[in-house]
Amino acid sequence: MPGIPIAEIRVQAFRYAQKLRETPGAIALIPAQQLREVPAQQIDFPLNQVAGVFMQSGSLNTNRLIIRGIGGRSPYASNKVRAYFEDIPLTNGTGETTLEDLDLSLIDHIEIIKGPAAGYYGSGLGGTLLLQADQQQLSGFSLAGDFGSYNKQNYRANIQLTTDEWSHGLYLDVLKADGYRENNRTDRTNLGYIGHYRAGKHRFNLILLQTDMRAYIPSSLDWDTYQNNPRQAASNWAEVQGYEDYQKQMGGFSVQSDWGNNYTSRISLFGQRKTSDELRPFNFLQEDNSYKGFRLIGEKSWYFRTNQLTASLGNESFWENYNWGTFDTNIHSIPLSDNKEKRNYFNAFAQLNYTANKVRVSTGVNLNQTSYHYRDFYFLDDDQSADHSFDPIVSPRLAISYSLSRQTAVYGTISHGFSPPGLEETLRPDGQRNTNIKPETGWNYEIGSRGTPGRQFFYDLSFYYMEIQNLLVARRTAEDAYMGVNAGKTKHPGVELALDYHWLNRALTSAVRFSGNYSPYSFDRFVDGENDYSGNDLTGSPKARLNVVSDTNYRNLQLLLQYQYSGQVPLRDDNSVYTDAYQLFNLTLNYKKRWDRLELNVTASALNLTDEHYASMVLINASSFGNQAPRYYYPGLPRNLAGSISLKYLF
Repeated sequence: MPGIPIAEIRVQAFRYAQKLRETPGAIALIPAQQLREVPAQQIDFPLNQVAGVFMQSGSLNTNRLIIRGIGGRSPYASNKVRAYFEDIPLTNGTGETTLEDLDLSLIDHIEIIKGPAAGYYGSGLGGTLLLQADQQQLSGFSLAGDFGSYNKQNYRANIQLTTDEWSHGLYLDVLKADGYRENNRTDRTNLGYIGHYRAGKHRFNLILLQTDMRAYIPSSLDWDTYQNNPRQAASNWAEVQGYEDYQKQMGGFSVQSDWGNNYTSRISLFGQRKTSDELRPFNFLQEDNSYKGFRLIGEKSWYFRTNQLTASLGNESFWENYNWGTFDTNIHSIPLSDNKEKRNYFNAFAQLNYTANKVRVSTGVNLNQTSYHYRDFYFLDDDQSADHSFDPIVSPRLAISYSLSRQTAVYGTISHGFSPPGLEETLRPDGQRNTNIKPETGWNYEIGSRGTPGRQFFYDLSFYYMEIQNLLVARRTAEDAYMGVNAGKTKHPGVELALDYHWLNRALTSAVRFSGNYSPYSFDRFVDGENDYSGNDLTGSPKARLNVVSDTNYRNLQLLLQYQYSGQVPLRDDNSVYTDAYQLFNLTLNYKKRWDRLELNVTASALNLTDEHYASMVLINASSFGNQAPRYYYPGLPRNLAGSISLKYLF
């Protein structure tokens, strides 16, 4: 964005457009250009350039998203962080979110709410990702191909038809990769449709997404194998050629209406279904997961001479059915379990925003009620069926922003959040319902400042402290089983800093982006059985991370230099094992040429230039079975190459 005043960037994180520097809360923005500036990369690449955000990637289908230390203890998936694509929840009833199979060409930009923020999107402890759909203003089509080491190929095509009243966009995304490791092949096809239609004071939106994925699973490695033969798959997964194979359909329909007299509303209907098979060393898992629901929001504004007051009231409810069964790994017709669970999620919220000349006040409250209805249909053992409802959780929020000048503002927030237990955490080892389990809850306190002291310089500085009660510990009871335990309390202090500097010199434009955080998270009170880990470093997150990007443009050429540092990560609650810190260097060169309505882009990248040996994902508190060593490590890619070519034509 060289030459564009960053102060004019507006965000919609709290449902009304406001300048980023005036927003009373911890908000980060990833624009469209940054999402796609390095070829052949998935969503973890741009997310890891945001202070306080850490997305680990074990393979193209195995990721874990962590925001401010929340989610770092989840075994194999992203948990405790909510995400929405437009108004469609990407988070299921137990808090798990899948981002890695999304087609990035569908996304215009991402807004990240860091920490709990009671309001329109619940009060997830880690925060919320808001993925805004691509909204092309002109008709046209584009073709693109990304290519990377280890036979990675990603082909994309889309066509956009647009008038003043309506637009239709159709997107195709095909990904194929052999993978760096054994048993690591991935095949994925995405098909998407995004449509908008305006009729008077109403806007209708329709989104339809289809994903077909088959990905083999190399799993994690022990220390010796990770060091000496990182391309190897875990022996038990390689032996059975373990994989996951799923089809997912997702859709959402919404109507935005302006009823006059400063009253607006938005009604959204959404649904998703995912059917999955997973071949594992210990069993064959079949899953059928579906949910449907709605969001309803009403908003009223009052305008005075220099003040504005906006009140909002809304509800999000969804109903989820999760059916799963396990079978013998070698003979899939021999059942080992047969289960069904219904999850009901009710979320009501209210928000009041007041804006004066220099002051902006935002208050909100969120009410959540979650219940599970579990049925056991495997009759060779005792019936383990049970129902359980958690107590209603009320999460308030208060945020204030004050403009020190026309260029800078300060803010402060106090907010409450929660995270419900995952499926494994709600069951005992014998399959019975764990009725003693409680959701994690916590309070977040934060002060910060944003500003543009000059038109070409932007800063975002925040200090926060979050305290989590009823810490959920995933205690491993077997190779494929976990049990949840509320073990204590954690402390999450931290400081985050983001800097952007842009300058223009005739044909040459340059920019430097810096983001970093220091976050010494720890167990405040943590007793697990006979073990007391109080005062230890919190597992799963490094204390320090930073990212620096130099972006230089000269005529049709762009040169990107990227540096990323990540500190040590504690792997066990007793802090006896840590990963090594690592640093990565990337180089990208882009050539762009336009001829009237035709645009050509050619990009080449060299990634991990210094050939750093590092763990791109880790498994916390890994157990050893038999005489095998614990498998903590997912090796990251060594030095590798990527490139892309794309054509875009406007009608």
